[in-house]
Amino acid sequence: MLFDRRRFMQVGAAAAAGTLLPLWARGQGSGPIKVGAFGPMSGNAAAQGQSLRQGVEMAAKAKNAAGGLLGRPIELVIGDDAGKPEEAGVIARRLATRDNVCIALGSVSSPASLAAAQVFREEQVPQIVVSGTAQRITTQGNEWVFRCTIPDRKFVADLVDFINEKFPRLKRFGFIYVNDDFGKGGFDSFIEAGKKYGISVVAGESYTRGDVDFTAQLTKMRAANVEAIVDWSRYTEGALIQRQLRQHNMSDLPRFGSDGIAPPAFLELAGEAANGVMYATHFSPATAADNPVAVKWIEAFRSEFGKLPDYVHAQGYDAMNVTIQAIERAKSIDRTAIRDALRKTDYQSVRGPFKFDAKGDPTLVSHVVRIVNMKETNARLMKP
Repeated sequence: MLFDRRRFMQVGAAAAAGTLLPLWARGQGSGPIKVGAFGPMSGNAAAQGQSLRQGVEMAAKAKNAAGGLLGRPIELVIGDDAGKPEEAGVIARRLATRDNVCIALGSVSSPASLAAAQVFREEQVPQIVVSGTAQRITTQGNEWVFRCTIPDRKFVADLVDFINEKFPRLKRFGFIYVNDDFGKGGFDSFIEAGKKYGISVVAGESYTRGDVDFTAQLTKMRAANVEAIVDWSRYTEGALIQRQLRQHNMSDLPRFGSDGIAPPAFLELAGEAANGVMYATHFSPATAADNPVAVKWIEAFRSEFGKLPDYVHAQGYDAMNVTIQAIERAKSIDRTAIRDALRKTDYQSVRGPFKFDAKGDPTLVSHVVRIVNMKETNARLMKP
């Protein structure tokens, strides 16, 4: 679904009128509480953007049905950044000024999230990054940014621990990654995390987002006699890479991946070439059996949407509920009060106990899944 520009302009016009009011009046009005949510609602990451939207909307809908927030309805203002940093910056400015949201949730990619964070910092709007994993999102001294997803260093470290536990003999890795903050962050973190186990990257190959032919990179990996392959891609390129690994008779190698290939669209695009792939992820119904909150939510989600939720659904849902709790603690929609209330988050999320650390990152544990017969399974239950 494309971003509804006419609705955005109508809502923005009403918010613009509010900029003429004193700050205290704008923060304590009696109308809807406006929360911004943005991500790639169009483009090659649109599946993740739509998951973000559905997760956020589900939580907001439930709160409104229960009487609203501070006695007022939640109004979501949705923005489409198309997965592009330059668009994310424009959307962030509109949300902060014209729409006068009290908090913004987004985006999906690290580059878009970083671009938006610069704007929200200037405008002093609290932001919860829903899916961007680049470490530097929360290490630049930006007191207005929080993150709902595990950052790449911990995420990769969890995956490396899993590899060493289940495949201790694997030491020589090929690593293919998209050449942006997301991909480079994963690559650098893997090299660093692998040192303690004697794991090394003997063939590190990058590509530009949107590439469709990875023959050169895979040929170099084959020449380096890699024992396993890590693919740090988003789902579109990741699916192509898995297909081409199969075409090059390299799919028998142990294959690991990032959360970027966790959306259901990856399986749809990769087909049977996805079987056997193992990847770290932030949430999966296949790994949620011991979390009663998650089990209940999965059933509610299936009832409403007729499908199982993916990890971005879970992140969006958690981000909205964390927002609701922060506003309730603040007893206000004042942006500074909400920011300060976020630091006191203590929430039983669908991904486990959720708090923010001093940097604004969540204290969560990564999940690891393995694709078997085109379905996710709990890889941590595998025997070494």
